[in-house]
Amino acid sequence: MKVDKEKKAYIDKHITKIFPQLQVNMQKVCGVAYSRWGDDLLSIAVEFFLNKDIEVQYESCKQNKAENFITYIANFQLKSSTSRFWHTHRKFVGSTRELFVGSYDYENEPNYPVPFEDEITDLQLCINKEMDKLDPFEKMIIQEKVEWGSTYVEISKKYNIPYQSLQFGLKRTLKKIKERCQYLK
Repeated sequence: MKVDKEKKAYIDKHITKIFPQLQVNMQKVCGVAYSRWGDDLLSIAVEFFLNKDIEVQYESCKQNKAENFITYIANFQLKSSTSRFWHTHRKFVGSTRELFVGSYDYENEPNYPVPFEDEITDLQLCINKEMDKLDPFEKMIIQEKVEWGSTYVEISKKYNIPYQSLQFGLKRTLKKIKERCQYLK
């Protein structure tokens, strides 16, 4: 156990010593994209190295190969589309244009409302106007079937109207609205 602590201390000291050179290596590996994901890549590469068996780490440090090993891990993580780095960092950072704000989940972000969510299109305005002009039967069938998603059987039982009449009435009503608002497509 004491030997492992000594090896671990040696490994930590060696990684601390080569860390500035590792940062330079990450700049070379990442190229112009270093500012986007260079630090993340370095941390993942060092993490992968430290997850290796303690003997492998110790031998790499003893032979001054740890720098090459960590750089190799970083290069592989950067280039492979199946790596952990690709799926946790690069795929998202490379496909966005805005500044990273700590989360890519915009659903609950008050600063990022859904664009045009309150805006009603001309087509929707036309449909709303045409629905206001419908007779009560047509309004009922549109409301029950389209808005509320009721089945024809449920509507038939609720209003005591034959199933075929409901089906024909809905098709006729939707066709009428579609023809009147067709010019907006």
